[in-house]
Amino acid sequence: MHKKHTPQRPDGFAKYRARHYRGARNSLLLLPPAKRRALRRNLIFIGLTLGLILLVALVSKAHAAGGAYVVDDGAINAPGACNVDAWYSVNRHDGSTHSETLSPACTFAAMPSVQWGTALSRADHETQVSPQLKAQVLSRQDLGVEIAVSAGAHLALDRQHGFDGADLNVPFTWQAFEALRLNLNAGWTHAYNDGDQQHRLTWGSGLEYELAHALTLIAERYGQAGGDQAWQAGPRLHLGEFVDVDLILGRSLTGARDQWLTTGATLRF
Repeated sequence: MHKKHTPQRPDGFAKYRARHYRGARNSLLLLPPAKRRALRRNLIFIGLTLGLILLVALVSKAHAAGGAYVVDDGAINAPGACNVDAWYSVNRHDGSTHSETLSPACTFAAMPSVQWGTALSRADHETQVSPQLKAQVLSRQDLGVEIAVSAGAHLALDRQHGFDGADLNVPFTWQAFEALRLNLNAGWTHAYNDGDQQHRLTWGSGLEYELAHALTLIAERYGQAGGDQAWQAGPRLHLGEFVDVDLILGRSLTGARDQWLTTGATLRF
């Protein structure tokens, strides 16, 4: 069989490539150890996420909303359907500050209006489990309106006093037109932190705009009365009809105004 001849690049190109390869490698080596470790963790997480996507793409079905976003929508899983959300967040300026979360949820055919779930998260050397339930109280497809009520508790597994707080939230969703969904949240949170108990009202607003069949743009702003406020935004990539992948940039609007990056995936089956 005739082998196609590939022209050789001139020696100058090879020297240019080698010089820039060494420069990039030296730049990585000059990074502080903490940032090198954070970069390595990000690459490992992205690799694992893509591997999981390839593994389950044939048996899962993904939908919009949820995941690492804080503002909830008024929808729940269809009866008999489940989803698994996983995401990794890291502080942009401090790679040692990061968190990982795994959150499965299911709606059982015997209780078609209630979605049961939990979230397992790890941050600041502490592990927290958060059982959750979400009940849909109104769904009017003709009006494009969905309303739900959700509640959850937070339990720390690494300290003597395990109860960390509770949340109550009322998410409202209006589909203004086919490509645009608006989400509004109003709720209440109880936080317990080493004896300091706080009760605050919570709020949030967000939008989802389907720019293309494979791409949705999401943005949200949320906060607590007299407490933290923040925003998050980014693209959601739809890999066929099976898997969603989120790439999110967030920033706090109070205190040190921390910024963070989040990578996540949503799987349904």
